Amino acid sequence: MDINNLTINKILIIDLAFIGDVILATPVTRAIRAKWPQAEITMLTVPLTEPVAQMNPYVDNTLVYDKHGSHKGLSGMWKISRELKKYGFDLAVCMNFAARGAMVAWLAGIPYRLGYDAQHAGWFLTWAASHIRHGIKHETKNHLEVLAPFGFSTDDTTLTLVPPADAVASMKSKMVQQGIVPGQYYVVCPFGSYERKNMPLPMAAQLIRQLNDRYPVYLIGGEKEKIGLEGYAKAGKLPESHVLAGTLNLQELAVFIQKARGMATVDTGPMHIAQAMHCPTVALFGPTDPKVWGPENDNSRYLYTDEECSPCWGKGPCRDNVCIKKLKAKDLYEKLQ
Repeated sequence: MDINNLTINKILIIDLAFIGDVILATPVTRAIRAKWPQAEITMLTVPLTEPVAQMNPYVDNTLVYDKHGSHKGLSGMWKISRELKKYGFDLAVCMNFAARGAMVAWLAGIPYRLGYDAQHAGWFLTWAASHIRHGIKHETKNHLEVLAPFGFSTDDTTLTLVPPADAVASMKSKMVQQGIVPGQYYVVCPFGSYERKNMPLPMAAQLIRQLNDRYPVYLIGGEKEKIGLEGYAKAGKLPESHVLAGTLNLQELAVFIQKARGMATVDTGPMHIAQAMHCPTVALFGPTDPKVWGPENDNSRYLYTDEECSPCWGKGPCRDNVCIKKLKAKDLYEKLQ
């Protein structure tokens, strides 16, 4: 079946993964937009990542698959498929290895379905890309492999987010209220999705004090990380008001990061937001591979000791997290200048 002979007016991109994955799918959405400039493109995400998808300049609309709530279980899968059927999508592009997206697209009666052949998802697809990765390359390039059966791609793998006007206005108001001057502060994101990624407290405290001698420092993280961040703030001699844990939504956070002088971070969602907002970034890597997940912008760097046991992806035994603990705060500080 030649895709050039198909009439494609409404496209559904299904990405049910994490914040970073949705951001790293930017090149795929860019390539699809270039191929079908007239099409209406909708992205289906989980509730957490919908605000991120809304900032993708190549996406027209977003829909939510609440797989742990109103769309939970097989009955929920049937429910979301019935909801999607009403939109009359011509093509679905399933970004994840899990079969769930392909199954939903098939149940929704979308006539053309592209995705990966992992976990028997190929049974539900019109075209199936191989899930086997050949060689180590950045995740933006890995994501683009889903388009292989279509025979087109893009060389532009830059990440881009465009916050809506209301988020820009809201963040501006909050910054004015707190006396935060654009371009005159640093952001530090010390916690990742699991403990082995985290910036050690002694390192973070030293870095915070060094940066704070030049410009104010703000710590970011989720609401569940508030107590931990307050401990890091105390060690770095920051006031609690400089802990922004769960106080900003993801779109406001994107604006806040964009306006920062620079950001020190571990491998986590806000690092990818920083890349998409073109904020100068220095990232710590240990249990994950920076060649796959690291920052790629010209104004960004990463630190990585390339231990024999790294990357471990947070699994298996660990020798006291040496991959992170060997990194030095002074190197972070110097690379952020």
